[in-house]
Parts: sequence; C-alpha cells; structure tokens
Amino acid sequence: MAKRKKLKQIINYVAGELFIETLLLKKVTPAVNQEKAEALLSRIIDVQTDFVLRAGSPDGKYNKTLVKEYYRKLYIDLQTEIDAIAQEIAELNVNA
Repeated sequence: MAKRKKLKQIINYVAGELFIETLLLKKVTPAVNQEKAEALLSRIIDVQTDFVLRAGSPDGKYNKTLVKEYYRKLYIDLQTEIDAIAQEIAELNVNA
C-alpha cells in the first residue's frame, strides 16, 4: 500500500512540475502560442488523472507476477508520456 501511495505522489509531483513549467512559459513568454499551451495544460491534467487512477487499480490483484508486470508497464507508459510532454514544452519554447 505504501508503494502505491509513493507512486501516486511521484505522479502528482511530476505532473505539477510540468504544469508549472508550461504555465510559466505561457505567462512569461508573449510569443508562445496560447492555444497550444492551453491544450498542453489540459493534456498534463488528463495524464495525471489517468495515471493516478491506473496506479490505484492493478490487474490481477492476487497474482504477484501480473501485478509486477502491470506496474512495470505503468512506469514505462508514464516515462513515455513525460518525455512526450517535455518535448512539446521544448517545442513551445523554441517557437516563441
């Protein structure tokens, strides 16, 4: 149970950092495309909600192998989404 709680905290922390980075970029840099920044902010919130929900409900609750595989895939998916969002933030910054 504690590991799940820690995972949810990590997801919330990372999503918060990405959200703040995008929000600051949107507010401070006038040349940033406001619509793309708003869409990215919405995407960050959606990703956070999705992964927090996924972290709380593993498949195969009583089978350790399935649970480990589930969380392994969750971590990989989370890292992929984080990288994609970070790339979009970088593109917003370059276009500014």
